[in-house]
Amino acid sequence: MLVVDDDPLICQSYDEILRAHGYDVALAGSRRAALQEIERLAGAIDVLVLDIALPDADGADLAHEITDMVGLRPTLYVSGWTDEFWNLSAAPGKWLVMQKPIPVPRFLAAVDYLSGRRATRPENE
Repeated sequence: MLVVDDDPLICQSYDEILRAHGYDVALAGSRRAALQEIERLAGAIDVLVLDIALPDADGADLAHEITDMVGLRPTLYVSGWTDEFWNLSAAPGKWLVMQKPIPVPRFLAAVDYLSGRRATRPENE
């Protein structure tokens, strides 16, 4: 799993939560760092957790770049902005979007769904 967020505390929190739940996690704080991680891991990423607003990219644009490099990956888009700012109509593949802060059970349900550990799409858990 690749987590991309420009807030180091959010990256650290997601890392701890996901590892405690049995996921292998790579972290990046920017588009550039995310693409470096994809290359370093030879594309061995099963799920993406992308901040919609990165300092050097839009999360949906980054998802397209990653798709071009390694194929579709299920993606959880996260944002501190309200949904009126989200435009994910052209986002590739299977995805969900959630507004930060995300309650841990809801975050894990979304990641489990995207990774295939859970069969049903999470609603408002």
